[in-house]
Amino acid sequence: MKTLLYFHPHGSTSWGQVVDGVKDIAAKAGWHVQEVNVRPTHKNLEDLRKFWNPVGAIVDAGAGVNELSKADLKAFPVVFIDHDPATLPRGAFSVCHDSSATATLAAKELLSTGFANFAYVAFHERRFWDEEREAAFTKAVELNGKQCSVFRTGNTSSADSVRHLRRLRDFVVSLPKPCGVFAANDRTAENVLTVARMLNISIPCELSVIGVDNYANVCENTSPTLTSVEPDFRRAGASAAMMIMEITQAHGRFTGERNRLYGPLRVVRRTSTRILTRDDAEVSAALELIDAKACTGLKAAEVDPGGHPDRAPQPREGTPAESGPAAEVDRRLLRIQEPERALQVLPEEDRQDDVRLAGLYRLHMSGTDENHQAKATATPV
Repeated sequence: MKTLLYFHPHGSTSWGQVVDGVKDIAAKAGWHVQEVNVRPTHKNLEDLRKFWNPVGAIVDAGAGVNELSKADLKAFPVVFIDHDPATLPRGAFSVCHDSSATATLAAKELLSTGFANFAYVAFHERRFWDEEREAAFTKAVELNGKQCSVFRTGNTSSADSVRHLRRLRDFVVSLPKPCGVFAANDRTAENVLTVARMLNISIPCELSVIGVDNYANVCENTSPTLTSVEPDFRRAGASAAMMIMEITQAHGRFTGERNRLYGPLRVVRRTSTRILTRDDAEVSAALELIDAKACTGLKAAEVDPGGHPDRAPQPREGTPAESGPAAEVDRRLLRIQEPERALQVLPEEDRQDDVRLAGLYRLHMSGTDENHQAKATATPV
């Protein structure tokens, strides 16, 4: 069986989905996918060639990659994922995220809030994808006759993190409210939420915040939970593996596209952008309580959206709404008549594709918290 190498250095948060895409194509080609947890260098590429005699290699450059020369890539085909186009070896093959499309999708999501003010918060270190997202988001906002403020500090080291947060705090204070904020990635959006919480700024009523990557360890653990644009990482891996297949089948006469793009998959909506009407404030509180405490033996009475702990939660008067956040709670409360009954297993039909309600069935799902989050997906856009 032929071997396909996949380099994913520690620090890449998307590698799991990417390698799944790689394996989808490798299975069809009859290849074994060997994961290599180091950054590729001239020496280890040569050593691995002797060890595996691979059909090719895929390099996840999301966590950084050492400089490789054109000569280093001659032994077997190498495809880079998310490599900076400006430093890509001449003639190299690559698959890169379409950051402009992601920013445009984020802009549509935030513009739909009806806000008149918008802002982009850049990554603490300038990266090519950060610049692309800033440009595309600003363009989309201005196309709709709105103004977009931009926060950037240039490259900031970890030693300057406190200073960076202070500057970000001043920026958030200066923003006209309400304001839709698009952050360069989920870590950056987490900083925005942290600063907003310190300032007692209401999320999402005063600031509506979106990140990028849908990194569950961040998005599900911020307060409030973070809405994020999820790139189609699986497609990235599949596209890279498909390119390796095409190159090997061309026998040195490859004429296809050397640099390809993969776009966003969906917006995973969570509390940082979920704006409810004043009448639904109690519903918002109930959903937040479920998200935060479902794994702690939460009782139905504690989730009563009417605020009456002395009685079992009942559906709203009249016919339950057909859609919307109120209906989401109504459907579940109809099944809970005992106020001291812990929220446990939901029927299959109630396992809605909605991350906001993941806590409702977390108790009966096996595996780690990350597995829980992976099973709780949002409706694709």
